[in-house]
Amino acid sequence: MSLSKQDLKDLSKHYVDPHKKISVEVKEKDLPIIIKDTKLMYILCFIQRGLYPGALAIAHQQINKKNPLRFFVTNEKKIIINPVIIRHTNTTIDSKEGCMSFPDNSQIIVQRYNKCEIEYQTISDDKKLLINKKCSLSGLTAKIYQHEIDHFDCKYIF
Repeated sequence: MSLSKQDLKDLSKHYVDPHKKISVEVKEKDLPIIIKDTKLMYILCFIQRGLYPGALAIAHQQINKKNPLRFFVTNEKKIIINPVIIRHTNTTIDSKEGCMSFPDNSQIIVQRYNKCEIEYQTISDDKKLLINKKCSLSGLTAKIYQHEIDHFDCKYIF
């Protein structure tokens, strides 16, 4: 898919300024919104914004400030709904990160767990909400998930 410069500029307008509205847990009734918004969010992962050539993941918080929901998408087309960190290492490590919410800011060092385990939901093939998937994460993937989960509680790096 080839997009013009104007198309890219128009898509970037879907980002909202960082805000203090905490994300709400996703319920079955929210699935139509998720299905619609994930398409946009996935495209935004591949669009340059400021210093960043794209994103590894985008939280709903970054495109919706009126009714943000607790989910994010990855550039691998994963939809992670209502994630909760249930276990993590005892100590943190330095993580050099940037954020599409602050596209003109250089990356900074933040503290993250190198390994964590999360429980989350996702959407089934028949468009229903699945419950209680678990995964163990490490390295970059663990840091990405922690970064996006922070967005749900209005925690931003800048």
